[in-house]
Amino acid sequence: MKMKVTVKGKGRYLIASSFVTFGLLAGCGSGDVFESEEANAGSESEQVAVEESEQVAVEESEQAASEKSEKADSEEVTDDHVIDIRAFEMGYTPPTITLTKGEEYTLVMKNEGELFHDLTSQDIDVEITYMSEMPDHPEEVSFIDDILGMNKAHAEGDHDGEQGDGHDEEMNALHMNSKPGQTVEIKFIPKEAGGFKFYCSIPGHEEAGMHGMFEVID
Repeated sequence: MKMKVTVKGKGRYLIASSFVTFGLLAGCGSGDVFESEEANAGSESEQVAVEESEQVAVEESEQAASEKSEKADSEEVTDDHVIDIRAFEMGYTPPTITLTKGEEYTLVMKNEGELFHDLTSQDIDVEITYMSEMPDHPEEVSFIDDILGMNKAHAEGDHDGEQGDGHDEEMNALHMNSKPGQTVEIKFIPKEAGGFKFYCSIPGHEEAGMHGMFEVID
C-alpha cells in the first residue's frame, strides 16, 4: 500500500511539473509574438510619419515656387534694374512696370509672338542712354515712324552705349520694336513721376489689348 501511495504522489508531482513547464513555454512564446507585433506597428507608424513629412515638404516647395512665379509675372523688375518684358499676341508680360524717378533701367523686350511688335510710350519723359540694334517697321506699318517723329527711340544700332545714327540726341519717349523671336533692349532714366501708358503701335494691336503701364515713383 505504501508503494502505491508513493507512486501516485510521484505521478501527481510529474503531471504538475509538466503543466508548469508548458505554461512557461507558452508564456514565453506569446510574449515573443506580442513584442514582434509591437515592433511591426512601430515601424509602420514611423514610415507613415516619414511619408507625411515628405508630402508636407513637397507641398511647401510647390507653394513657394508658385508664389515666386506669380511675383515674377506681376512685375519683373530685378534689384539690378533690369526689366524683362515679353510681347505676344496680344499683350505684354508683365503689364505693369514700376520705376523710380532718376534711376537708370535696362528694358529688355523679347517678341514671343508670330507678328512684328513694338513697345511705345509717347507720354513718358526719359533720357535714353543706350539702345541695341532694332529692325525697321515693316513697309505696311512704316507710317508709324512719321507719326512718332523725333520721339522715336529705336536704333539702327551701336552697342557702345551711344544712340544710333540718324536720331536726335534728345529723345523724351520710348519706342522699341522687334521681329518674332527677336530680343532688343534699351537703357533709360525716367525723369518724371506719374503713370504712363505703353502700347504696341502696330494698327489694331493696342485695340486688341496690347498695352500696359509704367508707374514712376519719386
